[in-house]
Amino acid sequence: MRIFTHASLHSPRRKLLAAVLSAAMIFPSAAYAAESGPSSPSAQSVPSAQSETSSLSSTLSPSAPPAPSALPPGPSDPREVESFLDGFFDRPDIRPSLAGAVVAVVQDDRALLTKGYGYADAISRAPVDPDATLFRLASISKTFTAAAVMQLAEQGKVDLDADVGGYLNGLSIPNDTGAPLTLKHLMTHTSGFDRTEAAADEGEPEEVYPLADFVKDNAPSVVRRPGEAFRYDNYAYNLLGYIVQNVAGQPFEKVEADRIFAPLGMKNSSFVLTPDIRKRLATPHDGAGEPLPQYATFPNDSPDGGLISTGSDMARFMIAMLNGGKLGAVSFLSERSVREMERLSVSIHPDIPGVGYGFESTYPNLANGQYVVDKGGAATGFQSHLWLLPERRTGLFVALNGVRNARTIQSELFKSFMDHYYPTTKPSGESEPSVSQTKEQLARLEGIYRDLRLPMWHYDVSATDGGLIVTDSYGEHRLKQVKELLFEDEDGRRAAFKENGRGNIAYFAYNKADSWSEKLPEPKLYDDVPADHPYAKYIYYVRQQGLLDKEDARAYRPERPITRAQFVGQLMGLADTPLSEEPVLFRDAANSPYAAEIQTALEFGLVSGTARGAFEPDRPITRQEAAVVLSRALLLLFGSIGAEPLPAKLKGDTDAWALEGVQTAVARGYYGPEAVKDASGAIDYRSKQPLLRQEAAAMFYRFP
Repeated sequence: MRIFTHASLHSPRRKLLAAVLSAAMIFPSAAYAAESGPSSPSAQSVPSAQSETSSLSSTLSPSAPPAPSALPPGPSDPREVESFLDGFFDRPDIRPSLAGAVVAVVQDDRALLTKGYGYADAISRAPVDPDATLFRLASISKTFTAAAVMQLAEQGKVDLDADVGGYLNGLSIPNDTGAPLTLKHLMTHTSGFDRTEAAADEGEPEEVYPLADFVKDNAPSVVRRPGEAFRYDNYAYNLLGYIVQNVAGQPFEKVEADRIFAPLGMKNSSFVLTPDIRKRLATPHDGAGEPLPQYATFPNDSPDGGLISTGSDMARFMIAMLNGGKLGAVSFLSERSVREMERLSVSIHPDIPGVGYGFESTYPNLANGQYVVDKGGAATGFQSHLWLLPERRTGLFVALNGVRNARTIQSELFKSFMDHYYPTTKPSGESEPSVSQTKEQLARLEGIYRDLRLPMWHYDVSATDGGLIVTDSYGEHRLKQVKELLFEDEDGRRAAFKENGRGNIAYFAYNKADSWSEKLPEPKLYDDVPADHPYAKYIYYVRQQGLLDKEDARAYRPERPITRAQFVGQLMGLADTPLSEEPVLFRDAANSPYAAEIQTALEFGLVSGTARGAFEPDRPITRQEAAVVLSRALLLLFGSIGAEPLPAKLKGDTDAWALEGVQTAVARGYYGPEAVKDASGAIDYRSKQPLLRQEAAAMFYRFP
């Protein structure tokens, strides 16, 4: 089994990192090691659609669009568009980060530009060819999977509101919620599954893992009422592909090839890594610009992330989507189905864009008031993004074969594009509130909110008059109230809450785009941790997270050392990743209540044994050992660029092997009141002392 091999990697690690990258997490980064070259000199166009088509209905936006004469002009001149993009990719903050890229811009029924920049391979310096160079588009695959589902719905072969059980060919998905699980729930990431990722989803290019086996091996259970909450769901889209395969009576990749790629003339697109595709596939590059080996996705035709395509092919797809499902005389979807896909039907608040069928709204604060739907993708060494402005019949696509600052490049590209072609017409400044409640009235919003996809990500919310103070891994944010359950921070980013059916606050969404967060119930108090205890906030956080379920329910014993097994077990509980089913390799840990967590941590590379091959699960973990484990976990989540060492002024004694880990822990604030800076700003981390249970709680609260 291949384990954690960005969530920029196509594995559980890729999925976790993609989750965090979707939240626009930004870490200081080192200088880019690879040399980036000049943009490709060739710019190619795609044949335009010849027949007249109608634009999408204005019902997609909360209000009707302005009259045509009042609309911003948008892109129209191919030479001007090329000049704009050339300037963007030559920017000093963009070009050094670039390995290779392909970009496509479409307007109405024609492609204004498809062009490559940089290299398909940084070693050979082969330029990116927009017609021939293939890129992995990862989760943009989901848009194509949703389109295949909509085709079957048009044919009357599936009912989007029916329980999916009838399409699973005997596969059982446990569901005790009393509510059906439908295709709509799967397409909008509201399945309510307890697990949305597989244990591994990439392997060697020759490895075979069929779709049917994959969905059966990784089948989850429905534990939350379907439709209740948004949590980005990769398994759901693999299940959708399996349903498409069952209903159509053809392999999923053949359905896509015959019913979408062929009609649209997407001759270079595939869901399967064939030998020919592999030869033309751009080389993936890591955060330092170094080439990475090619790989196969699991399953091999991954409906959630297996799409491989070119810039020119994607231009054809965007034209069809912007013209009611038509490209020239060919129609692959009805206009009604296209509208339904692009309707962001699931949202935590009417004033915050949500998700549709295979589409999302990743950068609403950069849209300048335009209605935009988009889909991004992240895979090992690849990043991609697709934006559509249905009311303006405009599309923008970019794919990158490197992950160095890739999210920044994408967001900057979209921001620059929108500011250039669709500048905002609204006055600058924050929204004027229409309601402002007192601290007492807002008190029901207070509490700890745990991210549904990445449990270690949490928000601590407290009320003030007319607003909130929200603390997360970015720091402290002050939000003012705009409307009932709707707030806005100093940068204009919106946050909202959602009630459950009983009128209680249940969910919160703010600066992490791939899931909502659930409000955790107030914890039961320990006999030995009063409310005014200096570590109370941290201790009750780990209890709310369920990290202490295997321990004494009445006494916490805050000043006792935490053992190596307890520390690793609680950390793995924060990760909420599938635990290893392999026997624990450390004999002395075989009978530990945290044996599975220890083995999983070993497979992830978070821990190692002693020279005698033991783990010593009951030995107190030292502060420097704990710091090293957390620094490895940070590297696992965010890669070498996102988890690079930050400067920290240390004093005291730390072993050489642990120095970088301690530096990371101190620089990122992974400690509680026990670590205090002296007058020079230096901290004695007391590296070789045992880590106390209360101190471990503070580390977990502050991680990542």
